[in-house]
Amino acid sequence: MKIGIFSDTHLGFGNDERYIEAFDRFDESIKMFAENKVDYILHAGDLFDHSVPDQEVWLKTFECFAKNSGELREIKKTYKDHEILVKIKGIPIIAIHGTHEHRGRDFANALDILEKSHSLVHVHAGYAILEKEINGENEKIYVHGMGGVPEKVAKKALDQYGPKPIDNATNLLLLHQSFKEFLPFDDEAIATLSLSDLPNGFDLIIDGHLHWVNEQNISGKRFLLTGSTIYTQMKSLESEKGKGIFLFDTITKDLEFVPFKIQRKLFYKKLKFKEARPEEIINAVEKELEEIFSNTFELKPLVRLKLVGTIAKGFSQKDIGLVIPNEKAIFSITKKFETESFKKKIDDLKELQSQKKSVIELGINLLENKVTEANLVDFDTRRIFSLLCEDEVDKAEQILLKTKE
Repeated sequence: MKIGIFSDTHLGFGNDERYIEAFDRFDESIKMFAENKVDYILHAGDLFDHSVPDQEVWLKTFECFAKNSGELREIKKTYKDHEILVKIKGIPIIAIHGTHEHRGRDFANALDILEKSHSLVHVHAGYAILEKEINGENEKIYVHGMGGVPEKVAKKALDQYGPKPIDNATNLLLLHQSFKEFLPFDDEAIATLSLSDLPNGFDLIIDGHLHWVNEQNISGKRFLLTGSTIYTQMKSLESEKGKGIFLFDTITKDLEFVPFKIQRKLFYKKLKFKEARPEEIINAVEKELEEIFSNTFELKPLVRLKLVGTIAKGFSQKDIGLVIPNEKAIFSITKKFETESFKKKIDDLKELQSQKKSVIELGINLLENKVTEANLVDFDTRRIFSLLCEDEVDKAEQILLKTKE
């Protein structure tokens, strides 16, 4: 059996050329899977960029799935030991939700809607059974999956789920989490899972979430970080290998990376300065850009410039007047120069960036601190926070009363 694999399509991302590009890459992926005659397609999370996509995103999403047409068939999946039959059309897509689609248990998930429309099979805390008749024999593939959960509880959630491979079959596991080995910070708000925490016995463990490609084989555990189909974060690791899809042969266990035909280039440049005058910084940036734009591109490239170091005495960042040719590229420029007058502010910003916490995450953390102080046990902080955000005060109050009891 041939399996197609991709992840982190982020439909609905951005407000520049990448908004349409996300849908184009999704379409291209489905077309490439069809050309390679895959039997099934796996998606490892963050199909959407927002947990509640707007109407325009839904419309374009259904246009994409409509191109994956074909007769309806039934696929069996499990959820918490319950068997469910799902009807699906075209090349069957088996998907888990990512952290971008994650919502509390009281709210519908975007992938559940796609499942009801026969567009995909949403797997979480269970597995889907994929079958194919080959030379009179029936080959079975078990695709286990756990959708994205908050990093702070990821290890506990995986332990509770406890996926176990089925004997005499190929077993694949879909995840959508961070792993400590791939991140520079030892912070459980960023990652509680290590590769050593992964369960044994799976033919391939497939992880989304992090947007660069990586393959590992540790103690018999074969691990694939799929990467994303588009650039959303402009990280240096993403510039090392292009975007594309994967093909997995369940018989030979061969894994093949197939790049997209047209690639948007990413240039990541870190320029260091010491007691530099503004004109020195401007000249260095102009030289880098001149080198980049000496090439021709089919798609407008992404350019991320990271300017760090110190500025000469008597100057500030405001004196660095960069002229950015936005018509030539999509830019992301960060200036992290230190002077005595605002060194503390820079340190504070670095701390916030290292924690990678959104305003919502900061709010949840404040609530979690209050819960800890109150010695509440088995209190679902995120659930209460989500209910309060959705103005479901009565339901939140009912849960709080039950917790108190």
